[in-house]
Amino acid sequence: MSGKSSIKEQIKGRSRWTILALSIVGAAIFFKIIYLQTSQKAELLSKVIDFQMKERIIDATRGNIYASDGHSLLATSIPKYQVVLDPYQSKKELFDNSLDSLSILLSAYFQDYSYLEYKEKISKARKTKTRYMLFGGNRKLDHVEKEKIEKFPLFREGPNKGGGRFEIEEFRFLPFNNLAMRTIGKLDPKTKKIGDFGVEASFENYLKGKDGKGFYERLAGGYQKPVNLESDINSEPGWDVVTTLDVNFQDIVESALRNQVFQTQAKYGTAVVMEIATGEVKAIANLTRITDADGVVSFIEDQNYAVKEGTDPGSTFKLATMVALLEKANLQLTEIGVNCPGEIRHNGLSFTCSHKHGELTVQEIFEQSCNIGIYSLMKKHFGFATAEDYFAYLRQFRLDKPSGFQLKGEPYPILKNSRSSTFSGTTVPWMSIGYESRITPIQMLTFYNAIANDAQWIQPIIVKEIRRGTKVEEVITANRISEPLCSANTLRKIKQMMEGVVLNGTAKNVNGGTCQIAGKTGTSQKRVGGNYKKGLYHTSFIGYFPAKKPKYSCVVVIDEPVGTNIYAADVCAPVFKTIADKIFAYDISIHPRLVLKSDVQKLVTKHNPGKIADHRYIGQKLGINNQPEGEGFTNPRIVRQDSVVWETKNIDKNIEAVKGLSLKDALPLLENKGFKVKYSGIGRVKAYSMVGKNIVALVLQ
Repeated sequence: MSGKSSIKEQIKGRSRWTILALSIVGAAIFFKIIYLQTSQKAELLSKVIDFQMKERIIDATRGNIYASDGHSLLATSIPKYQVVLDPYQSKKELFDNSLDSLSILLSAYFQDYSYLEYKEKISKARKTKTRYMLFGGNRKLDHVEKEKIEKFPLFREGPNKGGGRFEIEEFRFLPFNNLAMRTIGKLDPKTKKIGDFGVEASFENYLKGKDGKGFYERLAGGYQKPVNLESDINSEPGWDVVTTLDVNFQDIVESALRNQVFQTQAKYGTAVVMEIATGEVKAIANLTRITDADGVVSFIEDQNYAVKEGTDPGSTFKLATMVALLEKANLQLTEIGVNCPGEIRHNGLSFTCSHKHGELTVQEIFEQSCNIGIYSLMKKHFGFATAEDYFAYLRQFRLDKPSGFQLKGEPYPILKNSRSSTFSGTTVPWMSIGYESRITPIQMLTFYNAIANDAQWIQPIIVKEIRRGTKVEEVITANRISEPLCSANTLRKIKQMMEGVVLNGTAKNVNGGTCQIAGKTGTSQKRVGGNYKKGLYHTSFIGYFPAKKPKYSCVVVIDEPVGTNIYAADVCAPVFKTIADKIFAYDISIHPRLVLKSDVQKLVTKHNPGKIADHRYIGQKLGINNQPEGEGFTNPRIVRQDSVVWETKNIDKNIEAVKGLSLKDALPLLENKGFKVKYSGIGRVKAYSMVGKNIVALVLQ
């Protein structure tokens, strides 16, 4: 009995200690909870938030790119939406009442799953508390589509009550599709935020804006829910860029270039139109030939040849050489410059022309693009040993420097001089006709533009304004060089030569029409493996229009044309002429002015014999002082440049007086005198005849 009591006491004692220990632990937990809920609450909440909420970047809206009118959009950012649903967000009754109709509408709209499949997916997601299921796969909706789905069940209840929401993402949109695409540019395909090339890349600092910062909540299934907090930093949209591009000019240039590049199956083509006085590039087109796996040939804008592709300029460089010759020697255009045999030898190498030209004047050397003529003039006036003064002129023309065009990627020209490591006895002769150099089309155009601009050099530009909303933040104007590139005497001669190329020379095939052009053809052999290959050509035409009062300069380059007519005159000059004619038709500011006649001359030439009251009314409207008096009919007769005399027409004495009258006036006059009147034609009385007793036949014209 005593043994059992001892065991019972031991159990009671252990129980007490256990209860005491549990009480102490419970008390510790209780006090710890109180401690955590008070002193440590802020710290713990921050840790929870840090785990569940992460910082996110709020992308800034990218600025727009406009055409020269400041209104036509060339590139803009538009929102796209992805449809998501939290099926656990809505209450059971609302969910059950909406499930069938929502499933039917989603199936009909996206057409990726059947109504039953949608119903099963949404029901399963609610049961498993899976949040933010997506509809339509990777499909992004525009704003109109978003508005339609916002009317679907659950979505129309709003994100908090129904659980439907839309995740927004901005996409870059080109309203004119691929028009000037290489110039406007695109965004980096990986980030879709940074400009990759063109204006998008070159003006990234203006366009990108300033990203903001916010937070998102991590949900089950890996989805992220944006959370709006007071600590969020809003993004600042990018500034807008206004380019110098004219969408109508761009369409004209691209169309003309595409037709010729396609017809000649060339390797690539490029064309640029520049406003002479401002340096604003109004259009720039680049086309590359590509062949797909099936052998189908197409042309796309994948490189900016006008800005980046330096090559031998060919005979278009003869303009710089001829300007240097005129400056150095004051040559007269009518003096004989060469008797061209078609081929000569220089340092053991053949130096040729397209054919034997015979005797040519200085102007004809340029018009006919005679290589040997340029050779002879260079040898006589500069020599081939060092020709330092020749190179000095080229530097004066700024042909050794980039044009300063605003798009990234313009290389430095490669222009040799006597100190160059590859300078030799053949350098000057070949260089003077456009070889042994590397110059881009935009750089050559800039020189030609200076000639058209009365020898004033001006930088080509593609962007003229930076805006923030409607406020102009920065106006960009082209840099200018005040010192003319050449003398007025040289300028007069060289312009006459450039007009002569089209009137009588290598480009006479494009002479004619209302818009007269001036320029220079250029055909250079291409290098293959370091050697020039006959039959493989780089062709170009550079000039300006209208020839007498130029407003625009233009360069057209077509590389490696194929066919029978593969020289610049046949390939590039027609494209230039098409561009010039269409722009001339579009821009009425360059049309020749009509000589307006004085008010008196208008009255006499436009108003024939008629009622004195009518003439008096017209004269008053035109501000003519001397007016006809009395009643009846009169005829105006000019006596001086600025005066008119009124002669009364008396129908009573002479039927001849009806000549010049309208039928409205002649008919009652004759009928009141007892005549019957017949008439033919439309207009005023040109002639009359008596066809019977008291019957008059009038001929109107």
